[in-house]
Amino acid sequence: MASCTIAVHAASMSSIELLKNPNQKQQRFVKEDIVSLERVENMFTMDARSPGLSAMLKRQTLKHRQKAVPVLIKVMKESKYPEQNRWQATMLLAQVMGKKSAPFIAKFIDHPNWMMRVASLKALLGLKQENYHQVYAKALKDSSLIVRVQALDNISKMKISGLAPNVWNMMYDQSNYSGDIGKRKRTTIVKSIIRTLGDVKFQEARAPLTKLIQKPKYQDLIEDLDYSLEKITGEVSPNSNIELRRKFWSKMDQKSKMAKKI
Repeated sequence: MASCTIAVHAASMSSIELLKNPNQKQQRFVKEDIVSLERVENMFTMDARSPGLSAMLKRQTLKHRQKAVPVLIKVMKESKYPEQNRWQATMLLAQVMGKKSAPFIAKFIDHPNWMMRVASLKALLGLKQENYHQVYAKALKDSSLIVRVQALDNISKMKISGLAPNVWNMMYDQSNYSGDIGKRKRTTIVKSIIRTLGDVKFQEARAPLTKLIQKPKYQDLIEDLDYSLEKITGEVSPNSNIELRRKFWSKMDQKSKMAKKI
């Protein structure tokens, strides 16, 4: 029974030791807590599309704060709960426990469900956890395009320059392209890859991106290439037609080469 499960968790709290300060006193659960938390757990079993459910789950969880942590962990771990509710449980755990929850949430990058892997990344981004390089590097190679895009978003927004080479390698990863061999086409993630290189100011990408912007077959990427080159160089290209932009970056490239020779 759910109430029994809550009672066991309330008594031991062993499943969340990594989330809490080891010197913190153990919380005391009274009967009213157990009954109320049982209701919260039951709400997590409801259809995620139910009107007002999301707001209700947030309100009730924040009402109980740390006492709701065992319920949130259970929802995250068990597949019987709707995926969107498991997503929300992840976000709420991060909100309730803050940075203490990061090590636990980071483990969900190995979860078989892609939505939980994205939830893990989203929560770590919300917590501004820029040090989980191994997690983000793994996510850049995830089988799910959505997970890879979220990993790029984390790296971009937190300016994780140490993972710039990993992002650059994605330009050659065939999973980021579609179609048969020899007729590969770029997927939308390529735009995100290029912009992320700019956001982390990856200097090694300057010359290759300058070459790409000169080629007509990459015209669909002109805005993204221009964006990244501006970020990397600190220069601002003319806000005009494509040819003037190409000439501008060609001149910048020549100046850079001359400066290196000197």
